[in-house]
Amino acid sequence: MEKEVFTIRSLASLLEMSEQTAYKLAREGAIPGRIKVGRSVRFNKKIVLDWLQQGGAKDDSQN
Repeated sequence: MEKEVFTIRSLASLLEMSEQTAYKLAREGAIPGRIKVGRSVRFNKKIVLDWLQQGGAKDDSQN
């Protein structure tokens, strides 16, 4: 059975960024699907993949 969540490590790897950057962006609300599990953070895989399909974070400099 495939996991339905990303860990911060797997999310950072997917996005090709450091774990610290991924965590910071998620905490700021730039990455959707954040789920707190006790002191750990997970990300709903479907929400993250849908977000990426729609282009991910929008670049404010393009407005």
